Amino acid sequence: MKILVKILGTVLSLLTGWLGTKVVSGLWKTVTGEQPPAPNNPEVQQESTLGKVLTFAIISGASAAVIQAITKRWTRDLEAKAGSH
Repeated sequence: MKILVKILGTVLSLLTGWLGTKVVSGLWKTVTGEQPPAPNNPEVQQESTLGKVLTFAIISGASAAVIQAITKRWTRDLEAKAGSH
């Protein structure tokens, strides 16, 4: 059971990370009206000011850290519940 929980946690982490990236990129485009200066947009990244690149990196990194922390806590709690049954 614990292996299934770990696999589920890994899949959930990847899925929420992908979703978080999409949300941050979408919000960036909505707020600024521009494509995000993300690594997967190298032309946009090169043309953007350093301030925009840093701002996007900070927002992206912070959201990724929060998503990772929440997912790890959920997985840990689920492992504890699975181990107690």
